[in-house]
Amino acid sequence: MNQLLKKFSFLRKNNTYDLALKLYQEGNFKQAIKEFSKIISHPEKKSGYYNLSLFYLKESYLELGYALEHLGRYEEAAANFSSAAQISNYPDIYYHLGLCFCFLEEFEKAKQALHQSLEINPNYTCSLFLLGFIYVKLRIFNKAEKCFSQSIKLAPNFADYHYLFGSLKGLQGQLSEARKAFQKSLEINPQFKEAGVKIAFLDKIQKDEQSSNYLDQEIVNEFFKDFVTVPVTNMGISAKTEQISNEQNILEDIILFYEKAVQINPQYADLHHHLGVYCTKRGDYLKAKKAFLGALRINPHYTQALINLALLYQKEGDIDQSLKTLNEAVFQHPNYPDLHYHLGILYNEKKDFGNACKEFQKALSINPQYSECHLGLAILYETQKQADQAIKYWRLYFKNCPNLEWEKEIKAYLKKRFPSQSSYFD
Repeated sequence: MNQLLKKFSFLRKNNTYDLALKLYQEGNFKQAIKEFSKIISHPEKKSGYYNLSLFYLKESYLELGYALEHLGRYEEAAANFSSAAQISNYPDIYYHLGLCFCFLEEFEKAKQALHQSLEINPNYTCSLFLLGFIYVKLRIFNKAEKCFSQSIKLAPNFADYHYLFGSLKGLQGQLSEARKAFQKSLEINPQFKEAGVKIAFLDKIQKDEQSSNYLDQEIVNEFFKDFVTVPVTNMGISAKTEQISNEQNILEDIILFYEKAVQINPQYADLHHHLGVYCTKRGDYLKAKKAFLGALRINPHYTQALINLALLYQKEGDIDQSLKTLNEAVFQHPNYPDLHYHLGILYNEKKDFGNACKEFQKALSINPQYSECHLGLAILYETQKQADQAIKYWRLYFKNCPNLEWEKEIKAYLKKRFPSQSSYFD
Protein backbone atom coordinates (compact mmCIF):
# COMPACT_ATOMS: atom_id res chain seq x y z
CA MET A 1 0.00 0.00 0.00
CA ASN A 2 2.93 2.36 0.68
CA GLN A 3 3.92 2.14 -2.99
CA LEU A 4 0.45 3.20 -4.13
CA LEU A 5 0.06 6.05 -1.66
CA LYS A 6 3.41 7.68 -2.46
CA LYS A 7 1.66 9.97 -4.91
CA PHE A 8 -0.26 11.70 -2.11
CA SER A 9 2.47 14.06 -0.98
CA PHE A 10 0.02 16.06 1.14
CA LEU A 11 -0.30 13.23 3.70
CA ARG A 12 1.53 14.56 6.75
CA LYS A 13 4.66 12.97 8.25
CA ASN A 14 4.70 11.21 11.60
CA ASN A 15 8.04 10.91 13.41
CA THR A 16 6.87 8.06 15.65
CA TYR A 17 5.76 6.12 12.59
CA ASP A 18 9.07 6.80 10.80
CA LEU A 19 11.03 5.51 13.81
CA ALA A 20 8.79 2.45 14.17
CA LEU A 21 9.15 1.61 10.47
CA LYS A 22 12.94 1.99 10.70
CA LEU A 23 13.02 -0.40 13.66
CA TYR A 24 10.81 -2.86 11.77
CA GLN A 25 13.05 -2.76 8.70
CA GLU A 26 16.12 -3.34 10.88
CA GLY A 27 14.53 -6.45 12.39
CA ASN A 28 14.13 -4.90 15.85
CA PHE A 29 10.55 -6.13 16.11
CA LYS A 30 10.05 -5.74 19.86
CA GLN A 31 10.91 -2.05 19.78
CA ALA A 32 8.88 -1.60 16.59
CA ILE A 33 5.84 -3.04 18.39
CA LYS A 34 6.25 -0.47 21.18
CA GLU A 35 6.44 2.43 18.74
CA PHE A 36 3.56 1.33 16.49
CA SER A 37 1.47 0.72 19.62
CA LYS A 38 1.94 4.35 20.64
CA ILE A 39 0.13 5.43 17.46
CA ILE A 40 -2.76 2.96 17.57
CA SER A 41 -3.33 3.47 21.31
CA HIS A 42 -4.84 6.89 20.54
CA PRO A 43 -7.32 6.36 17.68
CA GLU A 44 -9.29 9.37 18.87
CA LYS A 45 -6.45 11.58 17.64
CA LYS A 46 -7.23 10.47 14.08
CA SER A 47 -3.58 9.96 13.21
CA GLY A 48 -3.01 9.75 9.48
CA TYR A 49 -0.75 6.77 10.10
CA TYR A 50 -3.13 4.72 12.23
CA ASN A 51 -3.99 2.12 9.59
CA LEU A 52 -0.41 1.71 8.41
CA SER A 53 0.74 1.40 12.02
CA LEU A 54 -1.90 -1.25 12.62
CA PHE A 55 -0.68 -3.13 9.55
CA TYR A 56 2.98 -2.99 10.60
CA LEU A 57 2.11 -3.78 14.20
CA LYS A 58 0.51 -6.98 12.94
CA GLU A 59 3.56 -7.65 10.74
CA SER A 60 5.92 -7.04 13.69
CA TYR A 61 4.02 -9.53 15.83
CA LEU A 62 4.21 -12.00 12.94
CA GLU A 63 7.92 -11.50 12.29
CA LEU A 64 8.73 -11.89 15.98
CA GLY A 65 6.45 -14.93 16.09
CA TYR A 66 8.20 -16.50 13.08
CA ALA A 67 11.62 -15.89 14.60
CA LEU A 68 10.66 -17.35 17.99
CA GLU A 69 8.95 -20.28 16.28
CA HIS A 70 12.10 -21.11 14.30
CA LEU A 71 14.14 -20.90 17.50
CA GLY A 72 11.82 -23.34 19.24
CA ARG A 73 10.32 -20.81 21.68
CA TYR A 74 6.79 -21.92 20.89
CA GLU A 75 4.88 -20.42 23.83
CA GLU A 76 6.31 -16.96 23.12
CA ALA A 77 5.71 -17.42 19.40
CA ALA A 78 2.09 -18.43 20.01
CA ALA A 79 1.54 -15.30 22.11
CA ASN A 80 2.77 -13.11 19.24
CA PHE A 81 0.65 -14.95 16.68
CA SER A 82 -2.39 -14.53 18.95
CA SER A 83 -1.72 -10.76 19.09
CA ALA A 84 -1.45 -10.65 15.29
CA ALA A 85 -4.73 -12.57 14.96
CA GLN A 86 -6.51 -9.92 17.02
CA ILE A 87 -5.54 -7.36 14.38
CA SER A 88 -5.99 -9.33 11.16
CA ASN A 89 -8.13 -12.33 10.26
CA TYR A 90 -5.65 -14.10 7.98
CA PRO A 91 -5.31 -17.89 7.52
CA ASP A 92 -1.51 -17.92 7.73
CA ILE A 93 -1.61 -16.44 11.23
CA TYR A 94 -3.88 -19.18 12.52
CA TYR A 95 -1.76 -21.80 10.75
CA HIS A 96 1.35 -20.73 12.65
CA LEU A 97 -0.62 -20.48 15.87
CA GLY A 98 -1.78 -24.06 15.28
CA LEU A 99 1.77 -25.12 14.44
CA CYS A 100 3.08 -23.75 17.75
CA PHE A 101 0.34 -25.52 19.70
CA CYS A 102 1.21 -28.68 17.79
CA PHE A 103 4.84 -28.46 18.90
CA LEU A 104 3.59 -27.92 22.45
CA GLU A 105 1.38 -31.03 21.98
CA GLU A 106 -1.74 -29.01 22.78
CA PHE A 107 -3.63 -30.69 19.96
CA GLU A 108 -7.11 -29.41 20.78
CA LYS A 109 -5.89 -25.80 20.67
CA ALA A 110 -4.01 -26.60 17.48
CA LYS A 111 -7.16 -28.04 15.90
CA GLN A 112 -9.15 -24.96 16.87
CA ALA A 113 -6.57 -22.61 15.31
CA LEU A 114 -6.36 -24.65 12.11
CA HIS A 115 -10.14 -24.81 11.77
CA GLN A 116 -10.20 -21.01 12.09
CA SER A 117 -7.62 -20.84 9.31
CA LEU A 118 -9.75 -23.09 7.10
CA GLU A 119 -12.92 -21.13 7.83
CA ILE A 120 -11.20 -18.12 6.29
CA ASN A 121 -9.74 -20.11 3.37
CA PRO A 122 -10.98 -23.71 2.97
CA ASN A 123 -8.19 -24.37 0.45
CA TYR A 124 -5.30 -23.31 2.67
CA THR A 125 -3.15 -26.37 2.11
CA CYS A 126 -0.68 -25.86 4.98
CA SER A 127 -3.54 -25.90 7.49
CA LEU A 128 -5.21 -28.88 5.83
CA PHE A 129 -1.97 -30.84 5.89
CA LEU A 130 -1.15 -30.03 9.52
CA LEU A 131 -4.71 -30.86 10.54
CA GLY A 132 -4.28 -34.25 8.85
CA PHE A 133 -1.12 -34.81 10.90
CA ILE A 134 -3.03 -34.04 14.11
CA TYR A 135 -5.76 -36.51 13.21
CA VAL A 136 -3.09 -39.20 12.75
CA LYS A 137 -1.71 -38.36 16.20
CA LEU A 138 -5.26 -38.73 17.54
CA ARG A 139 -5.69 -42.01 15.57
CA ILE A 140 -8.59 -40.61 13.53
CA PHE A 141 -7.29 -41.99 10.24
CA ASN A 142 -10.36 -41.37 8.07
CA LYS A 143 -10.25 -37.61 8.77
CA ALA A 144 -6.48 -37.59 8.31
CA GLU A 145 -6.86 -39.23 4.90
CA LYS A 146 -9.45 -36.65 3.85
CA CYS A 147 -7.14 -33.78 4.84
CA PHE A 148 -4.09 -35.26 3.11
CA SER A 149 -6.05 -36.07 -0.06
CA GLN A 150 -7.39 -32.52 -0.28
CA SER A 151 -3.91 -31.09 0.29
CA ILE A 152 -2.53 -33.19 -2.57
CA LYS A 153 -5.40 -32.18 -4.83
CA LEU A 154 -4.66 -28.51 -4.19
CA ALA A 155 -0.84 -28.81 -4.28
CA PRO A 156 -0.02 -31.92 -6.35
CA ASN A 157 3.66 -31.06 -6.77
CA PHE A 158 4.61 -30.93 -3.10
CA ALA A 159 6.63 -34.04 -2.32
CA ASP A 160 6.10 -33.96 1.47
CA TYR A 161 2.34 -34.28 1.04
CA HIS A 162 2.67 -37.49 -0.98
CA TYR A 163 5.26 -38.84 1.45
CA LEU A 164 3.11 -38.50 4.59
CA PHE A 165 0.08 -39.73 2.67
CA GLY A 166 2.16 -42.84 1.90
CA SER A 167 3.00 -43.26 5.57
CA LEU A 168 -0.69 -42.96 6.46
CA LYS A 169 -1.52 -45.64 3.89
CA GLY A 170 1.19 -47.79 5.45
CA LEU A 171 -0.45 -47.37 8.87
CA GLN A 172 -3.74 -48.45 7.32
CA GLY A 173 -2.10 -51.56 5.85
CA GLN A 174 -2.58 -50.39 2.25
CA LEU A 175 1.02 -51.03 1.23
CA SER A 176 0.57 -50.84 -2.56
CA GLU A 177 -1.03 -47.38 -2.15
CA ALA A 178 1.79 -46.41 0.18
CA ARG A 179 4.37 -47.41 -2.45
CA LYS A 180 2.64 -45.28 -5.11
CA ALA A 181 2.71 -42.25 -2.83
CA PHE A 182 6.42 -42.69 -1.98
CA GLN A 183 7.26 -43.12 -5.66
CA LYS A 184 5.38 -39.92 -6.46
CA SER A 185 7.44 -38.12 -3.81
CA LEU A 186 10.63 -39.25 -5.53
CA GLU A 187 9.35 -38.22 -8.95
CA ILE A 188 8.78 -34.70 -7.64
CA ASN A 189 12.00 -34.53 -5.61
CA PRO A 190 14.63 -37.15 -6.54
CA GLN A 191 16.65 -36.10 -3.48
CA PHE A 192 13.89 -37.12 -1.07
CA LYS A 193 15.94 -39.79 0.71
CA GLU A 194 13.25 -40.81 3.19
CA ALA A 195 10.91 -41.81 0.35
CA GLY A 196 13.64 -44.06 -1.08
CA VAL A 197 14.13 -45.63 2.35
CA LYS A 198 10.41 -46.36 2.63
CA ILE A 199 10.31 -47.99 -0.82
CA ALA A 200 13.29 -50.17 0.16
CA PHE A 201 11.43 -51.12 3.36
CA LEU A 202 8.35 -52.10 1.35
CA ASP A 203 10.54 -54.14 -1.03
CA LYS A 204 12.00 -56.02 1.92
CA ILE A 205 8.55 -56.72 3.34
CA GLN A 206 7.43 -58.11 -0.01
CA LYS A 207 10.59 -60.23 -0.34
CA ASP A 208 10.35 -61.65 3.19
CA GLU A 209 6.57 -62.04 3.17
CA GLN A 210 6.70 -65.85 2.94
CA SER A 211 8.98 -66.20 5.95
CA SER A 212 6.92 -63.77 8.04
CA ASN A 213 10.01 -61.89 9.14
CA TYR A 214 7.92 -58.79 9.79
CA LEU A 215 5.19 -58.52 12.39
CA ASP A 216 2.27 -56.14 11.87
CA GLN A 217 3.46 -54.04 14.81
CA GLU A 218 6.89 -53.63 13.23
CA ILE A 219 5.25 -52.29 10.06
CA VAL A 220 3.08 -49.92 12.06
CA ASN A 221 6.11 -48.67 13.99
CA GLU A 222 8.02 -47.99 10.76
CA PHE A 223 5.27 -45.78 9.38
CA PHE A 224 4.15 -44.18 12.62
CA LYS A 225 7.63 -42.79 13.30
CA ASP A 226 6.95 -40.29 10.48
CA PHE A 227 4.27 -38.78 12.72
CA VAL A 228 6.39 -38.44 15.86
CA THR A 229 7.59 -34.94 14.97
CA VAL A 230 5.55 -32.10 13.52
CA PRO A 231 5.71 -32.10 9.68
CA VAL A 232 7.83 -29.04 9.09
CA THR A 233 11.45 -28.90 8.00
CA ASN A 234 13.61 -31.58 9.57
CA MET A 235 16.42 -29.28 10.62
CA GLY A 236 18.72 -31.90 12.05
CA ILE A 237 19.58 -29.64 14.99
CA SER A 238 17.59 -28.73 18.04
CA ALA A 239 16.21 -25.24 17.72
CA LYS A 240 15.60 -25.15 21.45
CA THR A 241 19.34 -25.29 22.16
CA GLU A 242 19.96 -22.08 20.21
CA GLN A 243 20.42 -19.03 22.39
CA ILE A 244 19.44 -15.49 21.46
CA SER A 245 22.34 -13.27 22.50
CA ASN A 246 20.37 -10.04 22.29
CA GLU A 247 16.70 -9.49 21.51
CA GLN A 248 17.64 -6.61 19.22
CA ASN A 249 19.89 -8.96 17.23
CA ILE A 250 17.29 -11.68 16.79
CA LEU A 251 17.63 -11.38 13.01
CA GLU A 252 21.33 -12.24 13.18
CA ASP A 253 20.63 -15.22 15.44
CA ILE A 254 18.05 -16.57 13.02
CA ILE A 255 20.40 -16.22 10.04
CA LEU A 256 23.21 -18.02 11.90
CA PHE A 257 20.73 -20.73 12.85
CA TYR A 258 19.66 -21.35 9.25
CA GLU A 259 23.20 -21.18 7.89
CA LYS A 260 24.10 -23.96 10.32
CA ALA A 261 20.96 -25.92 9.45
CA VAL A 262 21.67 -25.70 5.69
CA GLN A 263 25.18 -27.03 6.25
CA ILE A 264 23.81 -30.02 8.14
CA ASN A 265 20.88 -30.76 5.79
CA PRO A 266 21.58 -29.14 2.40
CA GLN A 267 18.88 -31.18 0.63
CA TYR A 268 15.93 -29.48 2.38
CA ALA A 269 14.36 -26.74 0.27
CA ASP A 270 12.62 -25.15 3.27
CA LEU A 271 15.93 -24.44 5.00
CA HIS A 272 17.29 -22.58 1.97
CA HIS A 273 14.03 -20.66 1.66
CA HIS A 274 13.97 -19.57 5.31
CA LEU A 275 17.61 -18.47 5.05
CA GLY A 276 16.70 -16.39 2.00
CA VAL A 277 13.78 -14.74 3.80
CA TYR A 278 15.90 -13.58 6.71
CA CYS A 279 18.87 -12.54 4.57
CA THR A 280 16.43 -10.36 2.61
CA LYS A 281 15.28 -8.72 5.84
CA ARG A 282 18.91 -7.99 6.71
CA GLY A 283 19.47 -6.49 3.27
CA ASP A 284 21.94 -9.18 2.15
CA TYR A 285 20.34 -9.63 -1.26
CA LEU A 286 23.17 -11.64 -2.81
CA LYS A 287 23.01 -14.31 -0.11
CA ALA A 288 19.20 -14.23 -0.16
CA LYS A 289 19.10 -14.78 -3.91
CA LYS A 290 21.50 -17.71 -3.63
CA ALA A 291 19.30 -19.25 -0.92
CA PHE A 292 16.05 -18.87 -2.89
CA LEU A 293 17.65 -20.33 -6.01
CA GLY A 294 18.96 -23.19 -3.87
CA ALA A 295 15.42 -23.93 -2.67
CA LEU A 296 14.15 -23.88 -6.27
CA ARG A 297 16.89 -26.22 -7.48
CA ILE A 298 15.66 -28.77 -4.94
CA ASN A 299 11.97 -28.10 -5.56
CA PRO A 300 11.18 -26.14 -8.76
CA HIS A 301 7.53 -25.94 -7.67
CA TYR A 302 8.27 -24.06 -4.43
CA THR A 303 5.84 -21.21 -5.03
CA GLN A 304 6.71 -19.13 -1.97
CA ALA A 305 10.37 -19.21 -2.95
CA LEU A 306 9.40 -17.95 -6.41
CA ILE A 307 7.37 -15.12 -4.87
CA ASN A 308 10.16 -14.05 -2.53
CA LEU A 309 12.74 -14.27 -5.31
CA ALA A 310 10.53 -12.07 -7.49
CA LEU A 311 10.15 -9.50 -4.69
CA LEU A 312 13.92 -9.56 -4.24
CA TYR A 313 14.48 -8.80 -7.92
CA GLN A 314 12.01 -5.93 -7.51
CA LYS A 315 14.01 -4.54 -4.58
CA GLU A 316 17.10 -4.66 -6.79
CA GLY A 317 15.25 -2.78 -9.53
CA ASP A 318 15.22 -5.71 -11.98
CA ILE A 319 11.52 -5.43 -12.83
CA ASP A 320 11.71 -7.66 -15.93
CA GLN A 321 13.25 -10.55 -14.00
CA SER A 322 10.76 -10.02 -11.19
CA LEU A 323 7.87 -10.20 -13.67
CA LYS A 324 9.27 -13.36 -15.22
CA THR A 325 9.62 -15.05 -11.83
CA LEU A 326 6.16 -14.01 -10.61
CA ASN A 327 4.57 -15.25 -13.81
CA GLU A 328 6.18 -18.65 -13.18
CA ALA A 329 4.50 -18.65 -9.76
CA VAL A 330 1.14 -17.65 -11.30
CA PHE A 331 1.43 -20.52 -13.78
CA GLN A 332 1.64 -22.90 -10.80
CA HIS A 333 -1.00 -21.14 -8.65
CA PRO A 334 -3.31 -19.06 -10.86
CA ASN A 335 -5.86 -18.55 -8.09
CA TYR A 336 -3.55 -16.92 -5.55
CA PRO A 337 -4.74 -13.26 -5.41
CA ASP A 338 -1.54 -11.86 -3.85
CA LEU A 339 0.44 -12.97 -6.91
CA HIS A 340 -1.82 -10.96 -9.20
CA TYR A 341 -1.66 -7.97 -6.86
CA HIS A 342 2.16 -7.97 -6.94
CA LEU A 343 2.10 -8.38 -10.73
CA GLY A 344 -0.18 -5.35 -10.92
CA ILE A 345 2.31 -3.33 -8.87
CA LEU A 346 5.18 -4.41 -11.16
CA TYR A 347 3.31 -3.62 -14.36
CA ASN A 348 2.41 -0.25 -12.85
CA GLU A 349 6.12 0.42 -12.26
CA LYS A 350 6.73 -0.37 -15.94
CA LYS A 351 3.86 1.99 -16.79
CA ASP A 352 2.04 -0.91 -18.49
CA PHE A 353 -1.46 0.32 -17.65
CA GLY A 354 -3.34 -2.47 -19.45
CA ASN A 355 -1.59 -5.39 -17.77
CA ALA A 356 -1.56 -3.66 -14.36
CA CYS A 357 -5.35 -3.26 -14.51
CA LYS A 358 -5.76 -6.82 -15.74
CA GLU A 359 -3.81 -8.23 -12.78
CA PHE A 360 -5.62 -6.11 -10.18
CA GLN A 361 -8.94 -7.19 -11.72
CA LYS A 362 -7.85 -10.84 -11.61
CA ALA A 363 -7.01 -10.53 -7.92
CA LEU A 364 -10.44 -9.00 -7.27
CA SER A 365 -12.18 -11.80 -9.17
CA ILE A 366 -10.63 -14.19 -6.62
CA ASN A 367 -11.04 -11.93 -3.58
CA PRO A 368 -13.63 -9.15 -4.15
CA GLN A 369 -12.67 -7.47 -0.84
CA TYR A 370 -9.00 -6.98 -1.77
CA SER A 371 -8.91 -3.27 -0.88
CA GLU A 372 -5.33 -2.69 -2.11
CA CYS A 373 -6.50 -3.69 -5.59
CA HIS A 374 -9.41 -1.23 -5.38
CA LEU A 375 -6.86 1.44 -4.49
CA GLY A 376 -4.52 0.36 -7.28
CA LEU A 377 -7.26 0.50 -9.90
CA ALA A 378 -8.54 3.84 -8.60
CA ILE A 379 -5.10 5.41 -8.95
CA LEU A 380 -4.41 3.80 -12.34
CA TYR A 381 -7.72 4.93 -13.84
CA GLU A 382 -7.23 8.39 -12.38
CA THR A 383 -3.78 8.57 -14.00
CA GLN A 384 -5.38 7.62 -17.31
CA LYS A 385 -8.07 10.29 -16.78
CA GLN A 386 -10.87 7.70 -16.83
CA ALA A 387 -12.95 9.51 -14.26
CA ASP A 388 -15.93 7.13 -14.06
CA GLN A 389 -13.77 4.06 -13.44
CA ALA A 390 -11.52 5.93 -11.02
CA ILE A 391 -14.51 7.10 -8.98
CA LYS A 392 -15.99 3.60 -8.99
CA TYR A 393 -12.87 2.07 -7.43
CA TRP A 394 -12.27 4.97 -5.03
CA ARG A 395 -15.77 4.41 -3.66
CA LEU A 396 -15.15 0.66 -3.35
CA TYR A 397 -11.90 1.41 -1.55
CA PHE A 398 -13.61 3.72 0.94
CA LYS A 399 -16.39 1.15 1.42
CA ASN A 400 -13.91 -1.62 2.25
CA CYS A 401 -11.82 0.66 4.50
CA PRO A 402 -14.50 2.34 6.63
CA ASN A 403 -12.05 3.61 9.26
CA LEU A 404 -9.52 5.09 6.87
CA GLU A 405 -7.94 8.05 8.68
CA TRP A 406 -6.82 9.65 5.42
CA GLU A 407 -10.33 9.61 4.01
CA LYS A 408 -10.96 13.32 4.66
CA GLU A 409 -7.70 14.43 3.01
CA ILE A 410 -8.04 12.09 0.03
CA LYS A 411 -11.67 13.04 -0.58
CA ALA A 412 -10.71 16.73 -0.53
CA TYR A 413 -8.06 15.97 -3.14
CA LEU A 414 -10.54 13.98 -5.28
CA LYS A 415 -13.14 16.78 -5.17
CA LYS A 416 -10.56 19.08 -6.71
CA ARG A 417 -9.50 16.38 -9.16
CA PHE A 418 -13.08 15.62 -10.28
CA PRO A 419 -15.05 18.83 -9.58
CA SER A 420 -18.05 17.84 -11.69
CA GLN A 421 -18.48 14.63 -9.67
CA SER A 422 -17.48 16.01 -6.25
CA SER A 423 -20.82 14.94 -4.74
CA TYR A 424 -19.62 11.32 -4.84
CA PHE A 425 -17.09 12.16 -2.15
CA ASP A 426 -19.31 13.91 0.37
